[in-house]
Amino acid sequence: MNNPYFKYRKIFLESAWFSNAEPLSVSQQEWLLHSGSLTQKLCEVASHFNVEVIQEKWIAKNSEKTTACSEEMWLREVLLKDGDTPWIFAQTLVPKSSIENIANNVLELGNQPIGLWLFSQNPARIKQEWTQSENGLFARRGVYEINGYSLEIKELFLDSFPYL
Repeated sequence: MNNPYFKYRKIFLESAWFSNAEPLSVSQQEWLLHSGSLTQKLCEVASHFNVEVIQEKWIAKNSEKTTACSEEMWLREVLLKDGDTPWIFAQTLVPKSSIENIANNVLELGNQPIGLWLFSQNPARIKQEWTQSENGLFARRGVYEINGYSLEIKELFLDSFPYL
């Protein structure tokens, strides 16, 4: 299958995730273990930061491996880009209860990055992990909680990303 998004999703599903920083270089740690908004960090280095929505839809519970929970979820996949260059493939999973109680406006983000909304809510980061795929690409996964409601964001740093 030539669809790059299929390959990216497969990395998210099949990779072993780690929380220790030791094997990572300083530069890798700065991006993969960054505790603030990745969107904000990208805006600081990109000439023309923008978001391209790949897909947004409701998915049935247990159709994705996730640490967020096992109910119906809102799936949002985007490319974070500098101009026309895709830097990061990002996947967000938001349980229906989170949408209904704290994140209804996530359904209407369009080409706006979720990070700006998320970090304005002062979320608690429940989990922060990273992985490196067989083809050498790095990814990070964060689980966040706002007022007892969770969401999960995975970000795959593509070959064109210049800072890892």
